[in-house]
Amino acid sequence: MSNTAERADSERMRPSREAANEPRSVGDALRAVIAGSGAANVIASSMALFEAGGKLLLDEGTRNIVRSAAERGAESALQLAAGPLLGPAHAALKKPIAMLASGSKAARTLGPAVARTAGKEILKGASKAAGIGLLIDGAVAGVEAVVAVRNGTLDKKSAATYVATEAATGALATGAGVLLGASLVALTGGVATPVVFAVGALGSIGTKRALRRFTEKRGAITVRAAST
Repeated sequence: MSNTAERADSERMRPSREAANEPRSVGDALRAVIAGSGAANVIASSMALFEAGGKLLLDEGTRNIVRSAAERGAESALQLAAGPLLGPAHAALKKPIAMLASGSKAARTLGPAVARTAGKEILKGASKAAGIGLLIDGAVAGVEAVVAVRNGTLDKKSAATYVATEAATGALATGAGVLLGASLVALTGGVATPVVFAVGALGSIGTKRALRRFTEKRGAITVRAAST
């Protein structure tokens, strides 16, 4: 019985190990974590925008619908975003979510000056995250490109173009994730930090996938098959 249980545990762990060993999956997870963290870090600034006028854009019923949808999708978003690195997301979402109004309290405590500078702070956070996303995707693409060049499926010029494209789209995707998470707070008000993190992370993944499809349609180089 014990051997059967061990084999079952090994089979369950295999997909996570394989995912963690694939550079692109790890890169996607790292970028998503950076985007989610960036969105969570600007909650106070996002709440300042909500207090300054964001609360007037949606009525209370619509805000509740949007907030509830984000909360329902948070667990699956976290699992998709960070699964290759962190495993199940249940633990993260079971942390206390008594922080629903903390961002609002911080915004009110810091006063009107925060509302005036909130946009700049959010853009600064998005820009910082985008820079990290550029480095992450550039590094992952570099590994893939080296393998493709060694296999003879790409020349050096094409490999450089691929790396540059992946790095640029990684930066855009990471920054977009931060802005999406910040927008959720700015429009709906109090949202738990894990939910903001999940929305930012999933936004990064979705944006990156859309950009990949766009670049592939335009004839950009892809080396995924060559690097596996």
